[in-house]
Amino acid sequence: MRLRILRLAVAEIDHEVDYYESRQVGLGAELEDELEAVFAMVLRFPEAAPQWMKRVDRRVAVLDRFPFTLPYQIVGDEIVVLALAH
Repeated sequence: MRLRILRLAVAEIDHEVDYYESRQVGLGAELEDELEAVFAMVLRFPEAAPQWMKRVDRRVAVLDRFPFTLPYQIVGDEIVVLALAH
């Protein structure tokens, strides 16, 4: 499996990391660490997260510490991250 993050999702991630880092030094890095852990989980177990919007090919992973979800789509051998949703 490969991971691809849509450009819009990258912009959302960058924005939220910057926001949390501006609130407390190091917090943005902690969000990045949690996202990396979620990416690794999704790559290892792509179908473990619940379905999203009743579509078999779309799933949504929930972050533990931060108030976000990560909707993604399974396309062949690729995981496509669609957004970072608040």
